[in-house]
Amino acid sequence: MVWLTWRQHRVELVSALVLLTVVAVPLVVTGLALHAEYRSSGAAACVAGGGGTCAGLVTEFVQRHLEWGNRFVWVAFLPALAGVFVGAPLFAREFETGTWRLAVTQTVTRTRWLTVKIALVGAGVAGVAALCSVLFTWWRAPLDEIGGRLRTAAFVVATPSLVSVTLFAFALGVLAGTLLRRTIPAMAVTLVTYLTVRITTEESLRPRYRTPLTRITDPATATDAGRLPATDWTVASGWVDRAGHRLTDGEEADLLHRIYGGSGTAPEDVVENYLAAHGMRHYTEYHPGGDFWTFQAIESAVFLGAAAVLMAATVWLVRRRIT
Repeated sequence: MVWLTWRQHRVELVSALVLLTVVAVPLVVTGLALHAEYRSSGAAACVAGGGGTCAGLVTEFVQRHLEWGNRFVWVAFLPALAGVFVGAPLFAREFETGTWRLAVTQTVTRTRWLTVKIALVGAGVAGVAALCSVLFTWWRAPLDEIGGRLRTAAFVVATPSLVSVTLFAFALGVLAGTLLRRTIPAMAVTLVTYLTVRITTEESLRPRYRTPLTRITDPATATDAGRLPATDWTVASGWVDRAGHRLTDGEEADLLHRIYGGSGTAPEDVVENYLAAHGMRHYTEYHPGGDFWTFQAIESAVFLGAAAVLMAATVWLVRRRIT
């Protein structure tokens, strides 16, 4: 059964490894240059020790590389490939071609046929995802030391997140293929469902994994010119009045209109004096950078749990439908 599964899916595995190699070569070359520049430019020393002259060095380094670093957000779509091209056809193709009949009429039991195919192919998918994660995380390391890892581009490439989401997408594809018994419709359903779940998680669920902390600052407080870029993740910000009431979007727009009038501009000291005179303070809701592994554990548990439920549903459906 193991040999048969390998024969059926070796093309997908080899294709994934070839694709990984093609991606790895330029990433290793540019990553080595990125890490070397991080040390030689003095940015690494600034992040480690700080200092009044550090802000400019770190800012210049980030500006040179942040555009490419932020493109790693597209890694969030890699698990969709596992779900669409590996998970969806896993059983849908068997039902379409009728080869499932050959499998269940041999000495191999239905349960073993199911578990071996799911376990071996799922392990291969998870292994490729883990290798991708190691590569992407290593490349981004200097940028993550500066800006933290809670933001999307850094968060999605971490090993727990990428592996668990990939397994979820794979399980989703397997269930879709089992339900629909047609490869192309199953691939389409997998893609749409995965993107819906992924976007909802990114935009609505992840900021609420823990209650954010709140920072209140006076508008007249000067910003430390030598402060390094914060590793905290800001999820909301705005203004509060003397009573602690948070201004709505409409109230903030009205406040800005009163400050700037029709000109749209005003000296900074005028703005600060107006806000201070009216008791206005700025609030920021944020998650500290130290919450990274907690957030990873929460999200990974959610997606692994969902993957387990989907796999269990697949086993139940296949055992029930095969007669």
